[in-house]
Amino acid sequence: MKTTDNQQLTADNLTPRPPIVVVMGHVDHGKSSLLDFIRKTNIVAKEAGGITQSIGAYEIIHNDKKITFIDTPGHEAFFKMRARGAKAADLAILVVAADDGVKPQTLESIKILKSANTPFAVAINKIDKPNADIEKTKNDLTANGVLLEGYGGDVSWQAISAKTGQGVNELLDLILLAAEMENLTYNPEEKAEGFIIEAKTDSSLGNIAIAIVKNGVLKVGDQIATPTAIGKIKILENFLSKKVKKLEPSAPALISKFDNLPQIGEEFIAGHDIDVKTEREIVPETAKNKIATHLPVLKLIIKADVSGSLETLSGIIKNIKYENVGVNIINESIGGITDGDVKSALANGAIILGFKTKPTKIAENLAKTQNIKIIVSEIIYELIEAIDKEIKLIEKPRPLAEAEILKIFSRKEKKQLIGAKIIFGSIKNNNRLKILRNNEEIGFGKITSLKRQKNEIVEAKEGQECGIMLESDVQINEGDRLIL
Repeated sequence: MKTTDNQQLTADNLTPRPPIVVVMGHVDHGKSSLLDFIRKTNIVAKEAGGITQSIGAYEIIHNDKKITFIDTPGHEAFFKMRARGAKAADLAILVVAADDGVKPQTLESIKILKSANTPFAVAINKIDKPNADIEKTKNDLTANGVLLEGYGGDVSWQAISAKTGQGVNELLDLILLAAEMENLTYNPEEKAEGFIIEAKTDSSLGNIAIAIVKNGVLKVGDQIATPTAIGKIKILENFLSKKVKKLEPSAPALISKFDNLPQIGEEFIAGHDIDVKTEREIVPETAKNKIATHLPVLKLIIKADVSGSLETLSGIIKNIKYENVGVNIINESIGGITDGDVKSALANGAIILGFKTKPTKIAENLAKTQNIKIIVSEIIYELIEAIDKEIKLIEKPRPLAEAEILKIFSRKEKKQLIGAKIIFGSIKNNNRLKILRNNEEIGFGKITSLKRQKNEIVEAKEGQECGIMLESDVQINEGDRLIL
């Protein structure tokens, strides 16, 4: 929490705020079912309007206390905030199905929660299933570093059925207890702060964002800034889609309007007297995923209905690593698939993925005549499966080793003395290697001598720099690569 130069933060101007809770876990383990049950049985949340339908952010009241819940793709925003060292959520519920146990996305969620130091409780769901095995699920969690209360640890847990509601009230009690221990507060006198969990363009409202307030009080008329967008709040709606003049933490808010779309996961700052241009932070350019030059590459153009959907799909694709094929997203945007997207795919040798969006008739006809593949679905994992199939069509066996040429020391006929760095694997004396330039194979060479720090060596390993005497008909240049 920040303070201004002329205002010291004291206990006198701190006000308790409700907890912001993110629900995480493996697909089909019941995250959304749990939130649906909570919403349907809660008078306030049951009235939720557009925001809830869009991104699953809403408030409930349990034992006369508010709790704000974020469902996915709030998870994606949470992940981005974690990467920037901030905490989008105060607490988390890790949902694990009692009939399935710990799965890959469970492990991913555990990793994220521990990395962000976010307190969490475990909801062991689907206990109404005949094959539910609570003890096995507890053992799975213990084996993966989640030590539950009664199992040698301090992580609270509750057996629940999101279908029948069994144990859900007790789970909410655990959340409120954890929130008390966190002592969550805000300063109503400070500038409003929070984070963006959704952004899209509306035909009547312009560029809008769904946000969660974490500090200060957000008001109509405030100037607002994120690292990539600025604007003035013309309309403010609460999670019930009702227009309001102000919102306090930890409320979900619809904000209109921004001059340009902010990015999901960004923090915002707002106030009536702020200079939006000076408040904006310089956002470091996102480092692109480096794809090893020796690998074949699957190029993608991805489209989605809204920014949240796009962020979710893009984030999942970027986090998948394939051993023998690189994946490169050459363009990603929201909206329908147009003939412009098809022309871009044709120029770049890409396929088009559409998440909750479809091609126009012109785009569809052009794709057919130009043999451009378009794959659309409203289920992310169907698109991921489609990528897996495309990968299998183009993958090649991974080389045993790769070295990058750093320097050319001398050339004498076929013999060339070069300096190189081993990117992966290892190379040995007398190895015969392929020579690649700009990802194209241009010839072969044979190692006749290997040196490291002027000493003859038998083998150079990953990460090491070495001197190589290479015998080849091809003249080696700096930047070329040697492939075993």
